Order: sequence, then structure tokens, then C-alpha cells
Amino acid sequence: MYPNQFISFRFIISVLILMVLTASQVFAAPPSVTAARLGGDDNKTRFVLEVNGSPAFRTFSLANPNRIVIDLDEVTWDIGPGGATGRGLINNYRYGLYTPGTSRIVLDLKNPVRIATSFVIKGDGGKADRLVFDFERITQTAFNASLSRPAAARSSVISTSRTPAIRAPSSKKVIVIDPGHGGHDPGNLGGVRINGISEKNVTLSASRNIKRILEASGRYRVILTRDRDVFLRLRDRSLVAHNNNADFFISIHADAFRLPSVRGATIYTLTEKASDREAELLAARENKADVIAGVDMGDESDIVQNILIDLVKQETMNLSNRYAQELSNELSKAVTVRKRSLRSANFAVLKGIDVPSVLLEMGYLTNPTDAKLLMQKETQDKIGRAILNALDQYFEENYAYN
Repeated sequence: MYPNQFISFRFIISVLILMVLTASQVFAAPPSVTAARLGGDDNKTRFVLEVNGSPAFRTFSLANPNRIVIDLDEVTWDIGPGGATGRGLINNYRYGLYTPGTSRIVLDLKNPVRIATSFVIKGDGGKADRLVFDFERITQTAFNASLSRPAAARSSVISTSRTPAIRAPSSKKVIVIDPGHGGHDPGNLGGVRINGISEKNVTLSASRNIKRILEASGRYRVILTRDRDVFLRLRDRSLVAHNNNADFFISIHADAFRLPSVRGATIYTLTEKASDREAELLAARENKADVIAGVDMGDESDIVQNILIDLVKQETMNLSNRYAQELSNELSKAVTVRKRSLRSANFAVLKGIDVPSVLLEMGYLTNPTDAKLLMQKETQDKIGRAILNALDQYFEENYAYN
């Protein structure tokens, strides 16, 4: 072999080795959580996560209600649908993707605690590492004194004036579909015992199908507030509609009820006073989405109140109610609906919207029939076509947003 050939050969081998090493880094699987365990009593409780990989972690605490939050470098979760009941000092906990790059666990506390110790036990012989957190009960006064929240990033206040987009008559209407919950907020877990599915998975699956059906008509451009299993704050969902000058906003959910016999779709619009006690309780549950996700709520009130100025315009609320009636008519032809399918309550996700909007509960995950049907493509397609037909009727009859 000639010297120049030797150099070229050595160079090629070096490049190939570098490519292999780079590829192994690019395609390396993210750390995964393979088990979560709780042990102890109402004075001391240990929380253990088994993790393949070595993600960094950070902790902080929040009050009203009392919570401990554990943020990890992004991991995959191989331990269930997104939430579980607790033990000892922990009432229950939820987990999932908080933002790209960060996964979150929120532990709801039975009593105020402090983290006495936290450490990592390295796994031997290829076994998973263990992240260990020891909690000790303390007084509420001591807990409040030790609150340690991350710095809150304040968002700019939304303008209270909105002008509908000026588009050519042939241009497509912009529809924002909002798959409820996501990430470490699984929504209700009523369907887990039936088919292992939490609300966040049902809403994402259905929303993707609804998007496909609306766009296939050629009349609508559809934007999903989320297209993966990630958490979104309520105000960030409304910002998607505001920033894209949307023509309509539909938030997709799947309900739960104490009686498993209750089933059927329900459509909700916004009012300050709920139409009935059931609607009021549902709104209260949905409005806790940010709280249970460990979000610092200190900077929310001014933004929500600012948007409310536009929201309470009677025209916007009337348009929402008109579409709700159209949707109720179409859904009743396609799927089972509640006897009183049109209801109203003070939903935060609608309260932050300055465009006509509704919240659709597609059915009840606590009902065995609904839980099975809602994950079937046929049912989701029926709901999607009902939404499409209702939108067509709505835009034909209401020229203000044409």
C-alpha cells in the first residue's frame, strides 16, 4: 500500500468511526422510568423511581393545595396511564411530559412534608438506577415557610381588541381543536379499568381524526393546540386561537361521573353561572388542570381578566351558543347524547378565548360502553363528521365571521 493510500484509508476509517459514534448518540433512547414505588406511613414516606439512564432532577413545593413537584430531564414513562393512587403521606401522583425536554411528577400531599433526603442508587449489572425521595411530615407553617417554586416567566397581556381576519371569500376558515389535558395531567382515569386508556389519550386520538375530517373537506384549516402527549396551560391553549386569529375554538374532552350508567355526549358553552350543579362541578374539575399540574398561578389573574373584556361581548357568546345548537343537532344523529345535551358553566379554557368556542364532552369514560366506543375510529369519525356538518351550517348562517 502506498503512503497516500494509507493516509486516505486511515482517514476514511476515522470518518466512519466518528459517524457511528455520532449516530449512536443521536439515536440513543432517552432515559425511561420503569417503576414507581411508595412505602411508609403518615409520618415518613419513601418514593422510589426506577430509571434506565441518568436524568437530572429538581424539586420544589407548592401550597393551596400542598404539592411536591419533581422535574426530570425528559424521560419516557413505562409505568402506566399517567397517574396513580398514593400511600402514606402521598394522596396520589401524576406524571408525564411538562414541556419538551422536561418531564414532571406532581405528588398531592395528605399532610405537609419536607424532603428529608433525596439521592440516587446506581444500578449494578445493567439494572436501573433508583431515584429515592424520603418525605417527613411537618407543620403547615413550616411547609409554607419552605415553599420553593421556580421563577415564573410572565407572559405579555393579551390585547382586548380582536379583528376577525380579512380573507378572500374562498379562503379557508381557521378552526382550533384543543385535545384536553396531556403530559402529567392525564385528565380523568375512569377508562383505565376498562381499557387502560386515560382521558388525555382519548382526546388526542379523537382530535387528530377530527382534524383529518375537517381538512379533507377543503373548507377548513385546522390547528391542534397539542399534537403529542405534552402538558399545556389553560391560557396557552387560548393563545393558540388568539394568535392565529381563529374563527372557532373547540375543546375536546371525555367525561367521568359517579354513576357508571351515565353516558352520551354533552356540549358546554361559557356562562358565569352554571346551568346546573353537574355542569358547575365539571367546570371546577377542569379548571384545576393547571393547579394539579404544579403550575405557579401567581401571574394568571391579570391575563384572564384582560381577555374577559372581549369575551363577555354578547355577540361572541351568542355565536358560541348558535354553534352549540347546530352541533347538538348533528351529534344526536350520529352518536348517543345526554338528555340535556346543551349546558353551560364557567370554564377557564373557554374564559380565556376571545373567539366563539365550545367544550365538547364526547362521552363518559366511567361508562363501559362509551369507554370502548370513544377509542374506536368509527365513533371518532362520526363525531368528526358531526362537527364538520355543524361548522358548515354555522358559517352559512352567521355572516359576521364569513
